[in-house]
Amino acid sequence: MEKRLGFCFLTFADISFEAIGDVTEYAEGNGFDRAYTTESLTDTFAINMVMAMKTKTIEIGSFIAIIYLRHPYITAQAATTISDISDGRFVLGLGLGHPPRNAAMNIQTGKPNTDLRNYVSEVKGLLKGVNVYPDLPVQTYQGKVLGFKKPKQEVPVFTAAVGPRMTKLAGEISDGIMLYMVPQSRIKKLVDLKNEGSLEKKRDPLAVKVDLGIHTFFSEDLQLARDKARETLTYWLGLPAYNQSIRESGFVKEAELISKAFLENDQKGISSNITDELIDQFCLVGPRGRCLEKLDALRGEGVDLPVLMIDPVEVGETYEAALRRTISGLSPK
Repeated sequence: MEKRLGFCFLTFADISFEAIGDVTEYAEGNGFDRAYTTESLTDTFAINMVMAMKTKTIEIGSFIAIIYLRHPYITAQAATTISDISDGRFVLGLGLGHPPRNAAMNIQTGKPNTDLRNYVSEVKGLLKGVNVYPDLPVQTYQGKVLGFKKPKQEVPVFTAAVGPRMTKLAGEISDGIMLYMVPQSRIKKLVDLKNEGSLEKKRDPLAVKVDLGIHTFFSEDLQLARDKARETLTYWLGLPAYNQSIRESGFVKEAELISKAFLENDQKGISSNITDELIDQFCLVGPRGRCLEKLDALRGEGVDLPVLMIDPVEVGETYEAALRRTISGLSPK
């Protein structure tokens, strides 16, 4: 089995755009296959452009670009630009974002399943040169009819999923699925659902790849790593989609208590209900041997590309230092 490995920048963290480019280049030298970016308080495509211009071989991608923030035409043109600049190394990851955050920014959302299906269809059409806007007035320049730019190489389009409906949808419409905050115990079930969606549309299930974003707390001190995981997950596990994920994974009591604390803005109440068992199901924690063993187990469940969501662990460690330490410590080379 080919042991591909990726990582993802948490772009809201305290790191400069220049440093993101430098760390991507460092990961390339350490044998990583792909470098992703999240989109939280930032513009994932602008950062992807920086990464593409600093590297030569590592794949670059968005994990994920929020569909409600951009018209499909803007997304397709950004993907085209980054793909061409990187010589075809770009992977476009799309997702919905989180309802509480979308609502707070006055972003109107509709039906998630329908919205993502339509958005992906439009973006894929634009990337292939399909006339998806038949009523658009013809534009010419010096007598030549103009059209939207197309990428020189095909751009893979992945979609995000946490639960069953979006997982099955990914199998139907996407080139790959981006799982995040999914425990090891549920991966096989979700991979089966992805395959089911592919088969229903007469697609090859093996052609729809599985990426898994997994928070990574790399340290020789397992207890310190778990403590940092507990501190880090306090925000995410209160969000509805991820809270439902831990509920469906059998952590029903924990999910209820965390949800209640989240609604009351009780950060200590959230963290106190994040158990070691929950952390071990959702995260990569501890020393190199333990992490590599977990990565192999995830691949055995059907994950094609584990994506390390690297978090600081050591006392006083900066985000950039944590990235470099973990990238070298878990290097595929």
